[in-house]
Amino acid sequence: MAYEYRPGGGSLFKNKEKRPDKKDADMKGKVMLPDGTLCFFDAWSNTSAAGEKYLSVRIGNPCQQQPSAHSVAKGNGFQPQPVDDDVPW
Repeated sequence: MAYEYRPGGGSLFKNKEKRPDKKDADMKGKVMLPDGTLCFFDAWSNTSAAGEKYLSVRIGNPCQQQPSAHSVAKGNGFQPQPVDDDVPW
């Protein structure tokens, strides 16, 4: 079963494409805002001047949301049609 995002939650994964000569994020993922918007989410591992380790994060632009398994037709080709409220009787 695929991970399904829920409002206020997300996931981060190690950035396997991180280039050492750039300031690429150490971790990349996605987060769903409380309004349901799915956005890119990046994090960098840092050390403060006092020697404490912390994560610096950034929420990016909204990303193209993939339909969940619940919203995808089950392979039978069914697509809901808009309801026509202009009934002649």
